[in-house]
Amino acid sequence: MNTFIDTIIARATPLGKGGIGIIRISGQKSCCVIKYILHIKSMKPRYAYYLPFYLQNIIVDKGIVLWFPQPYSYTGEDILELHCHGGIVLLEMLIHDIIMNISGIRIANPGEFTERAFLNKKINLLEAEAVSALIAAESKAAIFAATNLMNGTLLKLIQPISNNIIKIRTILETNIEFMEYNEKQLYEKIYKIINYVSIQTKQIIKYLLCNLKIQEGIKITLIGPTNSGKSSLMNLLTQKNISIITNIPGTTRDVLSTKVNFNSVLINLVDTAGIRKTKDYIESIGIKKTFEEMNNSDYIFLVVEDMITENQLSKFLHTVKKNINKKFTIIIRNKIDITNSIANIKVINGWTNITLSVYNKQGISLLMKYIKDNIINQNNNENQFTSKQRHINIFNNIYNLIEQSKQMFVSKKQYIDIILLSENFRLMQIELDSIVGKFTSQNLLDNIFSDFCVGK
Repeated sequence: MNTFIDTIIARATPLGKGGIGIIRISGQKSCCVIKYILHIKSMKPRYAYYLPFYLQNIIVDKGIVLWFPQPYSYTGEDILELHCHGGIVLLEMLIHDIIMNISGIRIANPGEFTERAFLNKKINLLEAEAVSALIAAESKAAIFAATNLMNGTLLKLIQPISNNIIKIRTILETNIEFMEYNEKQLYEKIYKIINYVSIQTKQIIKYLLCNLKIQEGIKITLIGPTNSGKSSLMNLLTQKNISIITNIPGTTRDVLSTKVNFNSVLINLVDTAGIRKTKDYIESIGIKKTFEEMNNSDYIFLVVEDMITENQLSKFLHTVKKNINKKFTIIIRNKIDITNSIANIKVINGWTNITLSVYNKQGISLLMKYIKDNIINQNNNENQFTSKQRHINIFNNIYNLIEQSKQMFVSKKQYIDIILLSENFRLMQIELDSIVGKFTSQNLLDNIFSDFCVGK
């Protein structure tokens, strides 16, 4: 277990007024705070005390105090928690007084409590990331994903790959030392395992990318001609007046986005400038941004008026088709209150068409059901876990190493350099170990824990 010279202190509750404000202290000098602030000599571990808090021998508050001696604490160090009333000034006064009068105590860096828990082997790196994800979660799906990460869902997926990498390394190292296998048997056995690991890794990358999408929010961008009802639909779906609505073409000139929870899943809704030929410089910039948003979207709602002719729709689709995909684009035919059409969902020429009226909300229930069945449910399941770009990068590195190794076999060379092959798999093992923090650079740790709040 690491022994840190400094004792760290920080408020563990959000900045602002509240019924409770918690100060957390971790390190060797925590016991000194007991004597200085509480005016008592010792405390029973993991027992709640109701005590007065002293500031320069004057009682300034009374609250709950908890003492967790090492190693049975979150960080693995001595931890003291002071549960005060949540005034901003009160907590700052107590923290400042402790730092100024007890040497060796300083303000904690962002995420330093959790970083010490990791370095003291109380948690692995995935569990630390799960803590950060729980704090940052913006939907129920994100909460459950973080919990699944903490409970080892990703580790279970990693284990078969790790076992196979170890198996290949064992075979290769044994052959290098003792020449136990003939070349043909060796190559056939190794290639079979490599091919299996390649398939497993590719599936995990796809799974991680899908999970990352759920955490960050499924991005749905509304596009279409001017005055088709994009902004009205945006306001209806979000139940907010986010977009300005007028009868003047080109009202929306910039990208407007908001997040909304739909069936516990986060959705990023984006309203864009209407696509048309224009000489207005500012509006043309907005239209350019529309095309950029289309390229970065998971789904596109193409909003048109129900009275649009097939020829007009065909021309519009021709204008934007290089930026959209039939599979991920839904045509919303709005204003059936004018055309007297019936609200329905049809697939026409491979495009899903939903006819509705934003004005009188006719057919909106069909759209909501479509979103639930074909977008939310397709991208959500109870076994999802929090993904980080770090995890994706690691598995991409592993996949590239696997493909390099496979190439040695398919190049039809009579001789395969098993020492080079063994080195590839050693590098794969290092990449896998870095997932949980067995092999981690300090720069990587600094980057991960800097996303935490100070008191965590």
